[in-house]
This record gives sequence, structure tokens and C-alpha cells, in this order.
Amino acid sequence: MLYDQPLPIRENVRNNHQTALGEIGAAGTWFTAQERLDILKEARHTSQCALCAERKVAISPYTSNGRHQSVTQLSEDAVEIIHRLMTDSGRLTEKWFKSVTCRSVSPEQYIEILGVVATSIIVDSFGTAIGCDLQTPEALLDGEPSKEKNSQVFDGGAWVPMLDVAQEESDTGLPTQPNIGRAMGLVPSAMALFFPVMRAHYSLSDIDLDISRAQIELVAARISSHNQCFY
Repeated sequence: MLYDQPLPIRENVRNNHQTALGEIGAAGTWFTAQERLDILKEARHTSQCALCAERKVAISPYTSNGRHQSVTQLSEDAVEIIHRLMTDSGRLTEKWFKSVTCRSVSPEQYIEILGVVATSIIVDSFGTAIGCDLQTPEALLDGEPSKEKNSQVFDGGAWVPMLDVAQEESDTGLPTQPNIGRAMGLVPSAMALFFPVMRAHYSLSDIDLDISRAQIELVAARISSHNQCFY
């Protein structure tokens, strides 16, 4: 059983984490099941990468050259994307993005990598916090990537084409579809992987916690600040 230990865990957290791990172990839109598992493995290895450690303390990450210490057969561009997303996401630039998506990785593949990496951060952080070993998909499922492009996107001035949806103000005063969702909408399967896991922990409404909305926002803001979250 996922997170088999005595601490009480909300059922929707356990279920969404389990579902996400299963989806990582299946073919996505642009990557095979093995490649998606490799993305997960690579993300978990970044804390041991000497180049990432050197770049993290440098005034600019672009002054440190070299090769990442990789544990997979993913392309160098894919490895660079995973390592930067994991260790130095606050200093990514559009120039860097264009450099890693002009060769072996497309913008669509970038978003799928982002979906797996961002989901792994939630699952792994939670598991580590409650003292559990890192979880992996129980099995890799057969199948090939669909490689279907989403036609419901447009150039909205972002790094990637954005989901073309009507933007209306919700009862929270924020748009009904946040920009992170519109950007990940370039690859709907990436959005479907990440958001259920995220919403099991944090949402602007209908979240089942025993603390108040003000307390939720205080905890979220302090953790975001601690993690140097640019957003």
C-alpha cells in the first residue's frame, strides 16, 4: 500500500498520488513509459549532481559549464531541462528555453517533462516528510505515445502556445483558468497528471482541511518563500 505507515493520510491524497505514479508508468503523449520513468529517476538524482550544485551557488548559472551527472539514457537537452527545473527553476530564461527546445526536445515534450517533474516534487516531498521511501510505478504499461498535438492553443506571448479558453473572474477574484494551466494545456495529459495531485494538497476552494483559509495561505506563503518560489 502506498505510504504504509501509522500516520493518518487523507484518502484523496493517497489515491491521487497512487494514480499519478501509475500514469507516470504509462506512455504519455510524447514519451514512452520507460522514458517517463527515466524522467522520474533523473529528477530524483539531481540532488547528487555536481554541476547543479555548482550552478546553484553561482551568480549566474550560465557561467558554469560541464555535463550533468545523469543516470538515464535521456538526451542531453532533456537531462538539462530536468536538472534545471529541479534545482534552479527561478532563474530560467526564455533564451535558455529556446536553446533546449531547438534540437532534441520540442515545446510539447518540454511540457510533458515539466508535468512529470512537478508531480514528482509533490509526491516525493510528501513521502519524505512522513518518513517513507520514494515510491515508483508498480509496473510499466505497454503502449506508444499518441503524439497528438492540441489544436486548442494560441500564441499568447508566453514561451509556449497557451490553451485557448475564455478567461472569466472567479469568486476568488482570480481567472477561472490560471496561466500555469493554460501553458500546460499545450499537452493536456501533463495537466491531467499534475493538477489532481496538486489540488489534493492545495486549492482555492473545497479543500478538506481542519485549518482555516487564512492559515492555509500562511502555510503556503511561508513554504513558497522558503523554496524561493518565483511565482
